[in-house]
Amino acid sequence: MKRLISSRDAKPTERQHTRPCSDCPWGRRALPGWLGGYPVAEWLQLAHGEEEPGCHITTNQSCAGLAIFRANIAKRVRDPDALRLPADKVNVFATDGQFRTHHEK
Repeated sequence: MKRLISSRDAKPTERQHTRPCSDCPWGRRALPGWLGGYPVAEWLQLAHGEEEPGCHITTNQSCAGLAIFRANIAKRVRDPDALRLPADKVNVFATDGQFRTHHEK
């Protein structure tokens, strides 16, 4: 069985990861509905907003899955220091609808 990682298990890491973690909600391999108790609408609002949340498995890095999802939907935050990663529509959801369908199963 896949081990799910929660923010309670988060550890610091030395460098920013560039791919979504194994159970990142933005990744296509995510367990459907594994959203930490927040509704899909709040996750999508976050994706289209300006906030840069941390990764749920590290205490000092940004969420790579979110950065890739934003590239997939052509969302660019205004903060020049925000994590930006290339689009990857194979491993990360490509649209709001795909994210919603997967997590509302």
